[in-house]
Amino acid sequence: MSFTAIRAPLPWLAMAAGRLLAGRRGGRHLFRLPRSLSITRDGKWFIGILLLIGVAAINTGNNLLYLIVATLLSLIIVSGVMSEATLRGLRAARVMPQLAFKGAPAPARLSITNTKKLLPSFSFKVTEAGQEALPAYFLKLRAGETAHKHIEYTFQRRGIARLERLRITTRFPFGLFLKGRDEHIGDELLVLPSIDPKLAMKAEVALSQGLAGSPKKGHGTEFHGLRDYTLEDDARHIHWRSAARGERLLLKEFESESDRKITIEFDNYQGGNEEFELLVDRAAATAALYLEKGWSVGLKTLSGRLIPAIGREQLLLILRELAVVCPAPGSGPPSVRVQGL
Repeated sequence: MSFTAIRAPLPWLAMAAGRLLAGRRGGRHLFRLPRSLSITRDGKWFIGILLLIGVAAINTGNNLLYLIVATLLSLIIVSGVMSEATLRGLRAARVMPQLAFKGAPAPARLSITNTKKLLPSFSFKVTEAGQEALPAYFLKLRAGETAHKHIEYTFQRRGIARLERLRITTRFPFGLFLKGRDEHIGDELLVLPSIDPKLAMKAEVALSQGLAGSPKKGHGTEFHGLRDYTLEDDARHIHWRSAARGERLLLKEFESESDRKITIEFDNYQGGNEEFELLVDRAAATAALYLEKGWSVGLKTLSGRLIPAIGREQLLLILRELAVVCPAPGSGPPSVRVQGL
């Protein structure tokens, strides 16, 4: 007995099935249609009227009703052709900021190019798939033209945000259907914790080191007191109000900057998600508050430490660290406290 190989009666069907099954990886179906299509509210009314007229044409045999049905069906075909002509050949790109803050608008630049040689594209929107962002609307884009628009993203979570694709949609020409396609463009940026002054912890200056009880004189910016002026002193610090009253010359003294140091200690143990995120935002707001006042601020977590320093660069270092901090293993409640140095 001999066996012969079984051949597929429809080769094109076998090829299509092979491509479809090739999109499966690990049992996950990865096949996606090149276009998405949904019916708008006006489109539903249009189709409903079309069906009613079609039923009436079949029941009555009226040629005029058949002509109306054919005209309405041709409008659907024209809508599909023109919307496809609008979407075809569009290429999108975005320029993202390096940093963004959680819950705050992050501006970005969107560029759209119509690569078609003859046909323009009409009335389409570009949105970010999977992220909260304001859409950009383009009324007309000529063949070979590039348009730029500014859009705003709002990220609701701190950490590394990954952007995967832009979505281009259109209702052109009749508004009956919403057709769209995806432009796959990968980007990522770091989302910093939000800075809410209401969450800033009022650090007790009179700590165990007695920062406020006995501040030292130095060359800082905070007023310390008055003393008699001597010839060796800088005349720029004379207290001129007392001199104008005819009193003896007095000199203003300032506190030493070396006494104005704090460390934000974040025990990032595992806790509730909302509680943990609130502590992260509180630590960020506290750092921003005291750095703005000119203090040297450091950060200590269970996984690392930043030595106290001043300035905007220090604030960015602290915020970057807080943006990626995760719950650490161990037992204990998560907490944030301020320690003076």
